[in-house]
Amino acid sequence: MMASKVTYFKKAIAVAIAAMAFFILSCEKRGVVEKPLAKKTPAEIAEADHFAKAEQYWNSKEYDKALSTYDRYLKKFPEGENTKIAKTRSAYIFYEKGIYDKALPLLLDVIDEYPTERRAEIDLLIANTYFHLKRYPESRLSALRWLELYKYYPGKERLFYLLGENLIHLDEKVKAFYWWLKALGPPTISEEKRIEIKRKLLDLIFTATESELKEMTAYAQDSDFINPIYYRLSMHYLSSKRLSEAREAAIKIVNAEHNEEWIFKAEAILKTIDERLQVNPGAIGCLLPLSGPFSPYGKEVLNGIELGLDIFKENDERLSSLELAIRDTQGEPEVAMERLDELVKDEKIIVNIGPLISKVAKSVAEKAQELGLPNITLSQQKDITGTGNMIFQNCLTPDDEIESLFDKVILERGLMKFAILYPDNAYGQYFMNKFWDKVESIGGEITAAESYNTKETDFANEIKKIAGLFYPRPQADVEDLILPPEETFESDGELKPLIDFDAIFIPDSYERVALLASQLAYYDVRGVTLLGTSLWNSPKLIEIAGEHIRRSIFPSAFFPQSRDEDVKYFVDQYRSLFGEAPSFLAAVGYDTIRMIKEIIRESGDNLRTREDLRHALSYNGVFNGVTGQMEFDDKRRTKRSPILLTILGDQFFPLP
Repeated sequence: MMASKVTYFKKAIAVAIAAMAFFILSCEKRGVVEKPLAKKTPAEIAEADHFAKAEQYWNSKEYDKALSTYDRYLKKFPEGENTKIAKTRSAYIFYEKGIYDKALPLLLDVIDEYPTERRAEIDLLIANTYFHLKRYPESRLSALRWLELYKYYPGKERLFYLLGENLIHLDEKVKAFYWWLKALGPPTISEEKRIEIKRKLLDLIFTATESELKEMTAYAQDSDFINPIYYRLSMHYLSSKRLSEAREAAIKIVNAEHNEEWIFKAEAILKTIDERLQVNPGAIGCLLPLSGPFSPYGKEVLNGIELGLDIFKENDERLSSLELAIRDTQGEPEVAMERLDELVKDEKIIVNIGPLISKVAKSVAEKAQELGLPNITLSQQKDITGTGNMIFQNCLTPDDEIESLFDKVILERGLMKFAILYPDNAYGQYFMNKFWDKVESIGGEITAAESYNTKETDFANEIKKIAGLFYPRPQADVEDLILPPEETFESDGELKPLIDFDAIFIPDSYERVALLASQLAYYDVRGVTLLGTSLWNSPKLIEIAGEHIRRSIFPSAFFPQSRDEDVKYFVDQYRSLFGEAPSFLAAVGYDTIRMIKEIIRESGDNLRTREDLRHALSYNGVFNGVTGQMEFDDKRRTKRSPILLTILGDQFFPLP
């Protein structure tokens, strides 16, 4: 952009130099004719000869020689007859060379020596020189002064353009828009320059704020730029969910524009608005993995949602008419995106619950934000609510879980050395890194860390590695052990495990944890505390692992054996319907749908659009659920304080 500016100014000044040379020479000729003939003194002859030599270089366009000769002339004859002309032409040459700091004082020195009607080109050059020196306020004032002094002088488009350039640098985009729009008016402007100015005007429109666009409409009403402005305004309104204002701006384009391109763009906006307004306030979407490897978790959530919906027991007609539109993501992002489109376009849902799996959650969140659909994700995906203001997150976050383990168990019990066994997937790696960072922050030590393939059921190698049984131990190490032989070797002569850690952290599902716990016992890795995540919270963990999992500790936001009346009711109803105790995931699904129902009940007829529901979710306050008190923070994530559970006998108990 700067290169094109310089080129333009150089072209302009080349024309100005020619014009200036013409009128200065004209002045000089008239002076010679009118002056009475008289015999010149030797000094006058020397001055005339010196100036004539400089003029010769000027006329032959040898500007370097002309400049040095004018300079010598000015030094030798500072009050000479042609001083004004020598200074003026020196200033023009300096300007042409880009030496603006030397051009400006010369121009300012000679401007008042010319009659008003002959100052226009010099004043224009002064305004441009200020601009090149980045003295934008002075350049602006000089340009405005020019327009006032030379109302009938041709070439005003040059000043309009210059004013726009100055105002851009002064961060006054709307005023720059005004002057560049005026620059297109004069018919004398070249087609090349007209194209450049139009591009600049469109750039201004497409980078302007909403308030700037509104100001621009006052200047652009009768121009070709009013419809681009209305288009950008409609996009601003659409992104902030002000659908009626977006519709109004788009309709103005359709009614006024005969250009098919703009009509097509406006109609696309109107179609989007219509789709967003066509909402069934009673339709709730549910996007979960109901087939594939994650189906057990998806079904647990769905069980909780269906129980919490409880439409047949509702006395409120508005709530009894709620519909649950369920779609299976299969645990795949592409499938989830297609199903979300179906829920929005076919079912016209007002809100969506899900997804559950992190690898699906991000793409769904981006699509929901694009569609203007409130989405309550149950995934632990980090920073997912940063996708946009339509995305909410209801889950127990990894940070919550790790902090609860350290604050209530590890620091109190003095555990400082840890091993980590983790699945080789995104969930396991994320928790492993979080745990490791936290251990190091308290001065603890990770003595071993091993990942395993989630498709395997035999973890012998990984367990042997953390227990010092996989690789041969150097003889020196064995001899240095301060243990009697019966505590160092098994009866068959095999080495016993080398347990140099107080606890093992296993961030995985209860199924694999149960397998790992039994295999750890098989390899005699005993007497250490097993630590886990909220995925452990399932009665099936105790059924499968039995005694091998006792005294383990893990965080959870839900405790089925709680004495709270709401929890007891939920657990009893769940057992009655599904024949087993509910998990944390079922409880989260239950609380999520109940929170939505509460919002619908309290909002009444005021809840008609997705934006209405988004606003209600953002400002709903504290909700008391079976997973405890919860409310969305300023990043639309639920704030929770998880409890810690341990296993004694065949039951879970809150840790004292």
